Amino acid sequence: MKLLIFCLISVGFASESFAQQDTIVNPNGIEKIPYYEQLYRFRVWRTVDLQEKQNSGFKSAKSDIAKFLLQSIQSGSITAYDDSLKNVQTPEQVLVSNKALTEPPYDAKKAYFINETATYNGKNYESTRNDNKAHFPTETDWWQLSGNQTEYFTKNNVTGIQIIEDVIFDKRRSRLYYDIQSIGLLASKNGSTDISPIAFVQFKDFYNLVEKSAHSKDMNVRDVVLWRNRYNPSENRSFNDAFKLRLFHGVIDKVENPGDYSIQQIYTNNGRSYGESVFARWEEEMKMMEKEHNLWEY
Repeated sequence: MKLLIFCLISVGFASESFAQQDTIVNPNGIEKIPYYEQLYRFRVWRTVDLQEKQNSGFKSAKSDIAKFLLQSIQSGSITAYDDSLKNVQTPEQVLVSNKALTEPPYDAKKAYFINETATYNGKNYESTRNDNKAHFPTETDWWQLSGNQTEYFTKNNVTGIQIIEDVIFDKRRSRLYYDIQSIGLLASKNGSTDISPIAFVQFKDFYNLVEKSAHSKDMNVRDVVLWRNRYNPSENRSFNDAFKLRLFHGVIDKVENPGDYSIQQIYTNNGRSYGESVFARWEEEMKMMEKEHNLWEY
């Protein structure tokens, strides 16, 4: 009897030691649809322009998704990644848009002359008078901010978000699901028209943080994660519900393919015009809708 108990315990420890991570479902997904239940799945990249009227519910005066994401990254509430979604980025890597040259630190014992510069509390200052001694850079009669300053991304720099999602047809429930994997912040530097992703966050981290804020006892905290219905404020929803109900307009940039090319890259490589690639994005949307219809028929 003792030998049997010992063997059972040994088997239990061995099973625990060799246990592997569950690969039945996507660990980064919210829907948790098992792989064996997926009749159809494609990964899709979409760009949501926050300057569009249809997406204005995400960028209101009280609840701005760009501001919420930037503050969450800065506070460490959400981990930021690069476009590979593998390498973690520090808040400084995400928020700093232009790193200024570091000036010598301010020395209270030194006498500064006009146009001499010094760094104080993270900002660069320039002396406006001669024999400037024992006057802190915050004293405007003696100092002024120099033109060489570190610039940071703010909500005004963020023009849109990129959504990476898996479009899955669940054969058991005969229904199409949009399982969002990550959200990217699309921003431009001050004075520049070039828009590029500055950071990505896992959607499950975003979802959990929004869910926690949406159920806070403080009404001001709830307001921060509220999607605003411009036509009926009684139908305001949380950011999570807005994504779940697809209350946004996102243009398809890329559909999963062997070459990992975006739609524009495919057309550019074939010598086709940019205008044709724009129509191709809408065509991809129609093809997905037709695929869903055909699967229902099936």
